[in-house]
Amino acid sequence: MNDDQPANDPTTTNRGRLVRVARSLAASTARGLATGAGTAAGTWIVWWITRH
Repeated sequence: MNDDQPANDPTTTNRGRLVRVARSLAASTARGLATGAGTAAGTWIVWWITRH
């Protein structure tokens, strides 16, 4: 626990929760974008190979 503030301070608790949610959403978004980019690139490569 953080010794600077009381453990039951609702502001600290909510801020920590928001930070965790934001990090989780950012990670999910990054994974989704990476997956989408990988899928698009893979699809394009397959298309290019089959057309040439």
